[in-house]
Amino acid sequence: MRLQLILAGLVISSVAHAQVRDEETGAGDVKGTFGLYADDDRTTVMTTDVAGRVKLPAPIVVDAHALVDAVTSASVDVISAATTRFSENRVELGTKAQVGFSQATEGTIGYTHSGENDWQSHAIELGMSRDLAKKNAKLTLDYGFTRNYVGRAHDPNFEKLLDIHGAQLGLSQIVGKKTLVTIAYTLSHASGYQGSPYRFIMTANGFSAPESPPESRTRHALTARVLQMIGSANVIDASYRAYLDDWGVLSHTVEVAYTREVTDALSLRIRARGYRQNHADFYRESYEMPMRYMTVDRELSTFWDAMGGVKLGWTSDRVDVEAKVDGIVYEFQDYARLEGRVALVTGLGVTWRW
Repeated sequence: MRLQLILAGLVISSVAHAQVRDEETGAGDVKGTFGLYADDDRTTVMTTDVAGRVKLPAPIVVDAHALVDAVTSASVDVISAATTRFSENRVELGTKAQVGFSQATEGTIGYTHSGENDWQSHAIELGMSRDLAKKNAKLTLDYGFTRNYVGRAHDPNFEKLLDIHGAQLGLSQIVGKKTLVTIAYTLSHASGYQGSPYRFIMTANGFSAPESPPESRTRHALTARVLQMIGSANVIDASYRAYLDDWGVLSHTVEVAYTREVTDALSLRIRARGYRQNHADFYRESYEMPMRYMTVDRELSTFWDAMGGVKLGWTSDRVDVEAKVDGIVYEFQDYARLEGRVALVTGLGVTWRW
């Protein structure tokens, strides 16, 4: 899960760059959110996030955020690692500046630090965007690098490195008066320790050893997205993502969302997502004998998940409030320790603008 969160931080939406040159000096906002994840695999995650942004006198917008994840788990992964239960906090602090170089070109630079009792990471983010075709299109190029220090609780002699480079090239294009199409290609490469220091493999002949996935992993992803306005109060947002890596994992993600402005102040969003992946080449439910690469990580098994949820948003001149509920069903098709799980994700956010 940690690696997925890190990689997600390297992927920046091709339409997320703010038009910093169009904002008034001193304008900004602060947002607080609280989220709760709970599943029937005895894992809960409480997330608190505070973020703020402000426009400086120069064509620069600066933002900063602080996030705390409080994790408690007694999942099958934890039990199989000979631990009955664990609780820990992950703290993340980050800042980013968006700079308007001209009427058509903007840049981004950012830094994020994340830490918990057995994991520390430092991430930098760089990006450029340029308007094209009389602002009917936008080209973006983003790059991120994360250095991770992986430890093991109560073992000061265990320390491993994991470096991740990621880049994305994106193009967004207005097609007609009510249609926006975006396409993005993402490339990332991870090198270093990519296993769990708490996960061990037991072979049929009684051999026991820590899991040993490869120390190099290259990932490719292609994402296409269409936003279509219907009438003056309805928006359809549909996306498809194809993913492939050199560990043999191939996945497909399809997501559709419908948003309606119920009133001038109230909006409703309904969304659904489906995900499917095959297992890594070296993944096995069990190993007859020791192999060079071994893992029983369920995130590398064959599985699918389906998500559906609803979000309500209320907005005024100065304050926005949003609340959401998502339900997720997972099915692991070759993970003997857990056939599936059901999760509920809830969230509440408040934004104040000035």
